Amino acid sequence: MLWRQVALEAVDSTNEEAKRRAEAGEAEGLAITARRQTAGRGRRGRQWESPDGNLFVSMLLRPSRPPMEAATLSFLSCLAMAEAVERVAPHLGPGLACKWPNDLLLNGAKLCGILLESRNKPGNDGMGGGIDYLIIGIGVNLVYHPADTPYPATDLAAHGVAVTREEFLAVLLDRIGDWYDRWSLQGFAPVREAWLKRAQGLGQKIVVRLQASELHGRFKALDDTGALVLETADGATRIVTAGDVFPAA
Repeated sequence: MLWRQVALEAVDSTNEEAKRRAEAGEAEGLAITARRQTAGRGRRGRQWESPDGNLFVSMLLRPSRPPMEAATLSFLSCLAMAEAVERVAPHLGPGLACKWPNDLLLNGAKLCGILLESRNKPGNDGMGGGIDYLIIGIGVNLVYHPADTPYPATDLAAHGVAVTREEFLAVLLDRIGDWYDRWSLQGFAPVREAWLKRAQGLGQKIVVRLQASELHGRFKALDDTGALVLETADGATRIVTAGDVFPAA
């Protein structure tokens, strides 16, 4: 993947800007960054703090796969993020872990946020049809992290790593582009295998917080769609497609 880069001073959200350009006909391979976001978003519409100094980037893709398969690009993004951190700070490698479904942790604290947004082609039922475009939005805590979050957060500077947005972006785009090319040819299987090697809590007891309830059990596996396979105390298996995962107390 050869990326075309657009660097903005400020924008409401790099994802929103990428969507506007996608809907205007922009081809895949566009990466948009901004020094500041005035309306950054995380998963489930949560506000994403966007101070100057951190990296905010959104990448426009037009994958030729059904929407359910394209959703696995969140795992690819986290995996690429982990490899990018290892490139700029090899000593941090042992502390990196991928938290289901799409967070990267460093020593148990969240280092980045990943938000996928997509639009299906007209008339697509969301199952077997195609995607018009997909946006991968990533916010990387380079010099700042928020406090009082549901899950602890951290940043690279707090671990003694000095890297500019431009330096980290170059490495990140290289890793995402490489994995995207591989995913396009081979599908989710190689991504799943590499992600599981970094998975936070695999084989351990976890709590999955849903919108109105909680599930308790052991993180047994990741299925071939990216869903979490949870083994409950009675030996039953639950397939979880959305939720927030926390270690069991």
